Amino acid sequence: MSKKKSRQRDTSSAALAKGSAAANRTGRRGPFPIVIAAVAILLVVAALWAVKGLAEPSGEAGTAEEVSPAAASSTAPTSSSSSDIWSLAARSVDMDAIAEANVPAIVDFGSDSCIPCKQMAPVLKKSNEEMRGRAIVKFVDVWKYADAADGFPVQVIPTQVLMMPGGDPYEPSEELAAKYGLQFSQYTDNSGNLIFTTHQGALNQEQMDAILADMGV
Repeated sequence: MSKKKSRQRDTSSAALAKGSAAANRTGRRGPFPIVIAAVAILLVVAALWAVKGLAEPSGEAGTAEEVSPAAASSTAPTSSSSSDIWSLAARSVDMDAIAEANVPAIVDFGSDSCIPCKQMAPVLKKSNEEMRGRAIVKFVDVWKYADAADGFPVQVIPTQVLMMPGGDPYEPSEELAAKYGLQFSQYTDNSGNLIFTTHQGALNQEQMDAILADMGV
């Protein structure tokens, strides 16, 4: 009986030792698959960051694109610039700039599409070229820039608004109206002060020159 028990204990000890050895071998193999998986994940993440870096522009390039429009717009002329006040075509009327120029001014509100406006176009062009520096002659296409006529008594086109140096309304002489058959309209405020003088209809070159001369040019 004692030998049998001894053999059983020996057998049990051997089994335990064998199991322990197997467990140790298993434990030694266990970490390698985990390490390999971790490395694979790191490689995938690194690849994704690399692709993202290639696809997106750098911050410096974006800054350059934002600065360029601002630099370009800083050189663009404005309606109040000294050079623009003498040009013929205008999108709006800067009354302050006209007053500062301190010369007579004729602003024609018309359109490139209306027949009387087309007939008057050469007159405006010639007067603008010949009077530049001495008088302001401008044209505004109110069919393209309707807001440009806001605040002005324009019911038909073409209509010319006539101003003396400093922006004061022009007061035509009786001789001028009688000689050339010109009819002017004058508008006052609630206090009776003259605020606008206009002429409706196209002007020929002789009439335009006579008005400018009557204005003191």
